[in-house]
Amino acid sequence: MVPSLKGLIVEKLERLPGPALQEVLDFVEFLSQRRAPAEDPILAVAGMLTGAPVSADEIERELYGEKAR
Repeated sequence: MVPSLKGLIVEKLERLPGPALQEVLDFVEFLSQRRAPAEDPILAVAGMLTGAPVSADEIERELYGEKAR
């Protein structure tokens, strides 16, 4: 019977010392993140865009206080 790819990987992993196992884990996590779909940057800030609009004067007062003008 031909061993499965996962079975071969597990066999190799069982022979590795602890520090090498950590490297393998790091690499597997890297591969998982690389293949994950990227989050749309617009959706990342969409929650911040809700609510009443803020004027430029309100922003300046918030940043610099009442004496900014």
